[in-house]
Amino acid sequence: MKKNIKTTEAIFPMPVLMIATYNEDGTVDVMNAARGTMFDRNQVVLNLTESHKTVKNIKKRKAFTVSIADAKHVCEADYFGIVSANTTKDKFEKSGLTATKSKNVDAPIINEFPICMECKFE
Repeated sequence: MKKNIKTTEAIFPMPVLMIATYNEDGTVDVMNAARGTMFDRNQVVLNLTESHKTVKNIKKRKAFTVSIADAKHVCEADYFGIVSANTTKDKFEKSGLTATKSKNVDAPIINEFPICMECKFE
């Protein structure tokens, strides 16, 4: 049976977006972003709050990666959404995941996530 859901501002289910940057000391920072989408074939739009450490890192380094978490890593994705890097210094290290430096931008690639977009902030 079909149901009329009226107008909505998004399409659900949305993928879980993991935004990764480097902190000032070179350690990896990752956050779970609830709002984001493709704007064009080569542009991503993220709706992030200024208070996130990740946002400060993006503005400073002018780069970030956007990974899509998979079902195998739902616990880690939840962890990145619950724990704040503003209060937990070694948040990424505690997750047990690993990262590789991107060859294209100044940001980390989370090895365990199957899809990663390397992005410049302009």
